Amino acid sequence: MRSALVASFRCGLAIAAINLLGCAGSEPGVDTGGAGTSGSAGTSGQAGTSGNAGTSGNAGTTGAGCSVSGNAGTTGAAGTTGAAGTTGGAGTTGGGATSGGGGRGGTMGAAGTTGRGGSTAGTTGAAGNTGTAGTTGSGGAAMPSAENTGANCNVTAANLLSAQNKKLPNPFAMHDGTTITTKAQWPCRRNEIKKDIEKYEIGTKPEPPTVQATLSGATLSVKVTTAAGTITLTSATSGSGTCAVIGMNGSSSLVSGCKQIPFMHDQVVKYSQNSTQTQSDPFYKVYPDAWGKIGNYNAWSWGISRLIDGIIQVKDQLGVDPTKIAVHGCSYAGKMALFGGAFDERVALTVAQESGGGGITSWRLSQDFTTRTNIQVEKIDNTNYSWFLMSMKSLDPYKLPHDHHELIAMIAPRAVITLGNPEYDWLGDESGYKSLVAAGEVFKALGVADHLGYDFTGNHMHCAAPAMQQQSVTTFVNRYLKGTGTTSSVAVKPNRSNFMLDTASVIDWTTPTLQ
Repeated sequence: MRSALVASFRCGLAIAAINLLGCAGSEPGVDTGGAGTSGSAGTSGQAGTSGNAGTSGNAGTTGAGCSVSGNAGTTGAAGTTGAAGTTGGAGTTGGGATSGGGGRGGTMGAAGTTGRGGSTAGTTGAAGNTGTAGTTGSGGAAMPSAENTGANCNVTAANLLSAQNKKLPNPFAMHDGTTITTKAQWPCRRNEIKKDIEKYEIGTKPEPPTVQATLSGATLSVKVTTAAGTITLTSATSGSGTCAVIGMNGSSSLVSGCKQIPFMHDQVVKYSQNSTQTQSDPFYKVYPDAWGKIGNYNAWSWGISRLIDGIIQVKDQLGVDPTKIAVHGCSYAGKMALFGGAFDERVALTVAQESGGGGITSWRLSQDFTTRTNIQVEKIDNTNYSWFLMSMKSLDPYKLPHDHHELIAMIAPRAVITLGNPEYDWLGDESGYKSLVAAGEVFKALGVADHLGYDFTGNHMHCAAPAMQQQSVTTFVNRYLKGTGTTSSVAVKPNRSNFMLDTASVIDWTTPTLQ
């Protein structure tokens, strides 16, 4: 009875340990039983019979997808306890006791001890070992985060301010006036910012539709279906690597060592430089009611998300890890990459190169710069209104409830690296730098200050990153896409004599310590 209780106790310990196991296959017990001891004087006691093997634990189910937040496989069930060996018979005359026979899979029951003087019974055979439980199912780590983890937050856009605010709005302040105090509150605050940007700048991004992806040769096809119709996005993939980079309208020139999966933006809405939109564009075949209600950055960010849907569906064929996706673009496409990364949390790294007004720059601070220097930069009243809502042109930037330091902050706690070019006036890099510094406070509060980087190295052609900027991007790629880097501290300020880079005059809020 005592041995059986011990065996039961061991089984309980084994079951508790099983819940802590990682991915490994199940394996039955394979130990051999111990030999019986020599009898003294009496004959050999009869050997205890072999303990029956503990059964193998059932394997855990397969976990879905790859790392971050998907469901893990289930824990395998515990193996059963092996039955006890029988009691050895009494010895008679002196002679060595024989060994107990081997258990099948479990450990062998121990032999009965030799009877002393032919009277003492042999001991009970030991129980078989508990079978090893199946561990958490294999199949990779969990799927990436959702496109928008705060989609269920009950938030709305704020009204325009009643009076001008020349300071950068507090990114930690909810619309009800309270300030967030925990990291867990950030997804809902992030969605307030999203609502503000949608209401005043680009319109509401549609919810994810039905998507079906196929890979034929090197061509990725993503069929998107809504109640109104169907369109198909295609991407000519190239290169190799387990990470993926979505270049805006072509392969990325800065991200190497990853699978290239370009987003061809005209397959959603056509690029235009003259503030005109086209109702026959593919996007309006699936969302006809959106005509006249969105800017193209809305449709383009939606298209990037649908391409990501497709990548995830055929990730095994592509040979990529969908938790290691980057977006990259320059100039108008730098804005596109920024909106794509900000509006889809499945993007691990955003590379926004020379994005200018409507990208990393603050609408307020760009107006400040032009007012002070009389130098024209891209602002809320002179940008492209096919990209943004036409109604935005008449807005007072100082009355917006948000600004673009908060667009950048929407990426947190994921990674973003931005590149500037101070000699190009139109980019407004003074405003861009200050906006990044303010956004950096959100990354700092979330405990990931080094997930934001910037490099304003100048004296080069537009969208022609010099070696130093290339290295800055590589630093972020190595750490956040390839896992080969341990640091990502990149902070190169713009160097221009008429720039005023002090941010104390535009930040009047305090960065909280988020728990």
